[in-house]
Amino acid sequence: MSNKRSYEEALSSLTNVLSEREKDLELREEKLTKALKTYEAERSADYGDTGPNDVLHLNVGGTKTTALRRTLTSIPGSMLASKFSGRWDDSLEKDRDGNFFIDQDYALFYPLLIYLRNKANGTEKYSVKLPAINHNQLTVIDFYRMADYYGVTHGIYPTVLQIHTGEENLVEMDGPKKVNAKAWTTFKLVRDAHSRRVKSYE
Repeated sequence: MSNKRSYEEALSSLTNVLSEREKDLELREEKLTKALKTYEAERSADYGDTGPNDVLHLNVGGTKTTALRRTLTSIPGSMLASKFSGRWDDSLEKDRDGNFFIDQDYALFYPLLIYLRNKANGTEKYSVKLPAINHNQLTVIDFYRMADYYGVTHGIYPTVLQIHTGEENLVEMDGPKKVNAKAWTTFKLVRDAHSRRVKSYE
């Protein structure tokens, strides 16, 4: 009889715990739903009826082309991503046909566009090649200038921190440029899968 009562009490206690957890989950779900609705309302107010699958009609230095919004915004934090995020569509320069006007030489911008498209479709078997630039010195410099202008240099030519002096076992790498060193350590910037020169520091 005592064992049966203990079993019933344990079962009742477990039921109460599960009931409380269910209520907690329902409350969390309600909060998440409200937060999502708030986010969607704020995004709609800032960006209007835009989305990553929008097809954008571009006029690049007089040459017409198209690109998905998600292609042009694929490098987070870049000026290019911010410009075509959808938030500024009404204030961006357009030609008389309503195409977004990009005041760049098409021969320079096109390799960037192809790179961004390929990056979205990259696989382990077929890695993404760097933008194919005419290796005339002036053209290369112009491409670098344009990449810097749009803030996409770090997305095309990434760099990582490498230990210069110090003990590797005393350093925790938290991403390519964030470290937690337990002792005095110096680092240098090195190229990550490309041959473009970088200016490092220690």
